[in-house]
Amino acid sequence: MRTLAGAAVLAGSAVLAGTALTGCGLSFSRHTEDRTYTAPDGVDALRVSPGDGSVQITASDSPGITVTEHLRWSNGRNKPQPRHEVGGRTLSLSAKCGHSVIGPNPCRISYRIQVPRATAVEVDGGSGSIRVTGLAGTVKLHGDTGAVTATDLRTSSATLSAGSGSVRVSGRARTADLRTDTGSITATGLTSDRLTARAGSGDVRLGGRFTSAEVRTDTGALRADGLTADRLAVDTNAGTVTIGLAAAPSSVQATSDTGAVRLRLPADRPYAIALSTDTGGKHVDPGIHQDSTAPRRVTVKTNAGAISINPA
Repeated sequence: MRTLAGAAVLAGSAVLAGTALTGCGLSFSRHTEDRTYTAPDGVDALRVSPGDGSVQITASDSPGITVTEHLRWSNGRNKPQPRHEVGGRTLSLSAKCGHSVIGPNPCRISYRIQVPRATAVEVDGGSGSIRVTGLAGTVKLHGDTGAVTATDLRTSSATLSAGSGSVRVSGRARTADLRTDTGSITATGLTSDRLTARAGSGDVRLGGRFTSAEVRTDTGALRADGLTADRLAVDTNAGTVTIGLAAAPSSVQATSDTGAVRLRLPADRPYAIALSTDTGGKHVDPGIHQDSTAPRRVTVKTNAGAISINPA
């Protein structure tokens, strides 16, 4: 592991600015500084631990990784301490604040990074937002209270997770694993061979093309519009399920404990349909062709919720 010190890595500019705030007999300053530098040749993976700062990563067809750090701090004792290390072929960036003092303590580093498209990227953030676009290497992003957004992906593997922050993704990912504790999940405009989505109390919204999709929410609702999925399995404890399929699926399994389930299916194919509910009603539109011997199977179960199936 090599730690890259100032002259070894900095290639560009450092811009500083500062303002002073005075009140109640105390004086505090707000300082900012921008630093831009490039990574050494041969680096093809990036790891970022920004603390509470935001991260924005943009892929391009240009060689080399370029990093711009935006530092903010309130006084000389709590100026952020950025670290840049290279281990093997991986550039690792991290941020640490200096000593905390009485009064306002805006200490953080935010990153704007440009990487070659095939770069493998991993970000482990806090309250700051994480945004990436155009990546074709493996993508692993985690935010705590900050939102996690990945657009125009072209990757074999995407893993996105958040605590109370939201997760949004679009593009292409051979496998996509999306998880939140209380935040929402939005995967619209996404193409994936295998999608897994898990939300605690957050809602899930889907749209795109999936060979196989498995979705679970605890108390959130699930909505899918214009979805193409060959195999779809959804499960929620206390939330409604509303799914509109643009192409006839091979199998749909939908389970809800206390929420209603509403399906819209293409009416040009027959389906073997099995419905079960304890306290809700069941309705299948006459336009849906039911055939118990059909290879396309639809199974819906609820404990306390109505079930309806209508033509798309």
